[in-house]
Amino acid sequence: MKTNLKERVRRKLLQFGRKNKMCSMLVLPVLAVSMFFFHAMAYFAGNGKRFSMLTMILCLFVVYSSFSFPMFISSDGREVEWDLADADSSVELAPESDLNLEDVELLADEDALGELEDWNEGNPHGMDGVDTYDASELLASLEGRGNGTERTTQDILEAYESGELVFDTDDWRLVLINKQHSIPDDYSFTLGTIVGSLQCDERILDDLSDMLQAAKDEGFTLQVRSPYRTPERQLTNFNAKVNRYMNRGMSYMEAYQLASRVITLPGNSEHEIGLALDITCDTFADLKQEFGDTDAGKWMAENSCRYGFIVRYPKGKEYVTGIDYEPWHFRYVGVEAATVITKQGITLEEFWQELESN
Repeated sequence: MKTNLKERVRRKLLQFGRKNKMCSMLVLPVLAVSMFFFHAMAYFAGNGKRFSMLTMILCLFVVYSSFSFPMFISSDGREVEWDLADADSSVELAPESDLNLEDVELLADEDALGELEDWNEGNPHGMDGVDTYDASELLASLEGRGNGTERTTQDILEAYESGELVFDTDDWRLVLINKQHSIPDDYSFTLGTIVGSLQCDERILDDLSDMLQAAKDEGFTLQVRSPYRTPERQLTNFNAKVNRYMNRGMSYMEAYQLASRVITLPGNSEHEIGLALDITCDTFADLKQEFGDTDAGKWMAENSCRYGFIVRYPKGKEYVTGIDYEPWHFRYVGVEAATVITKQGITLEEFWQELESN
């Protein structure tokens, strides 16, 4: 009967131990190691496919990590070569320090886009990343638009509480777009021009015109920027923020985490469906949280619902929206829904939860 290598080795070691009594104590550990080796080899041989897959995954992880490591990427995204022969031997690594992301100042869109000199090149809609128009230009362009009628807040709330006013999640005005809900594949809309290069969903122009006029009547000159954005523009905004944070010494993951607090990736932005606008005023044009403390910001937070708009990312609701407080970011949801959402002090996400629970 033919024996395998394992049996032959075991037999030889045992025979050697019997013939050499003085070495018998040494034979036992050698025999144990040999048997363990053969058992291990048999195990690996029987699970070859499994270990091959693990090896492949490890190799892919190593390769991906090497290409994405910031040391080998320039600020403009191009791969750079690292020649140790040219390195200065006196260079020392800076001491590591803990970074508190909550203390880092977030970049506004125009801050991040400021370094992109070639932004307008190849832009399919010819939209300048930081074009801003004030109410006089906007109202002149929207002359003749507007609804001219206004339903009182009390009427809307009473109708909603009595069940007379019912909302439908299939309503285009209530479409939920966030990090967890992408733009539906079958969602469609028609772009209308606000002024110049600014565009939005054509269906919100009347209410927008009424709101701009009402603010002007109250002594506030509103400014509008960044309504409709193409997916390419959205991606450019996001990448610009990531690059700026990385240029400040952050890792890619830290930069990504900060960028995602103020802007979403293409396919998950309300700007891409023309229902979101960034609105400030002539006395405070910056996209900063301090806008919410201005008289114009307070007026907008309280009265924009009368024209179908809500502060999309309110203060204290960051844990719901996943986006930091943005008093300048307004989303159109229709007058009735905006009134209910604003007066209840909730977000669009929470409003959806109410509708789905009913």
